[in-house]
Amino acid sequence: MDIKTYLQKIRWSGILAKLSSANGRPLPTPAIYLDQLDPVVQASFTAQQRAEVARVIDLAIPKPAPKLVDLRFTVDLLISRYFIVLMVGKDRRRAHRNLPTSRLTQFGNWVAAVALLLGFNLALSVSLLMLAYLIKSALGINLLPGHFRGFGK
Repeated sequence: MDIKTYLQKIRWSGILAKLSSANGRPLPTPAIYLDQLDPVVQASFTAQQRAEVARVIDLAIPKPAPKLVDLRFTVDLLISRYFIVLMVGKDRRRAHRNLPTSRLTQFGNWVAAVALLLGFNLALSVSLLMLAYLIKSALGINLLPGHFRGFGK
């Protein structure tokens, strides 16, 4: 089998058929990775070797954890495409990160957290005030009668 045929086989093989219907991404299984090996190399594996490689690949594949919020969407701009992912869930990683943080880093993190909270609070307040104004206008309530006498006549 020449390389071109082999690459076409990989591209159009059962990987496309094994796509998850939920999000369109391939399901991470050891068989998908083993199927991408060269057929000559695959044929050289014994059953025990194939089972052991599949076991090690299965250990290396991260297992999905349930999430409270799993929001994924893309933003298509004229020049490029960006994706935004927001996930909220329990941290199930085994290894804890013991990174030393300086006082400057801690202060910067605190300032960033306060700025984010203030920005979120401001955006929420402006949105609620705009909603209240739109509801007031739709109901025809005039809070200052006669204030804009010359406007609109």
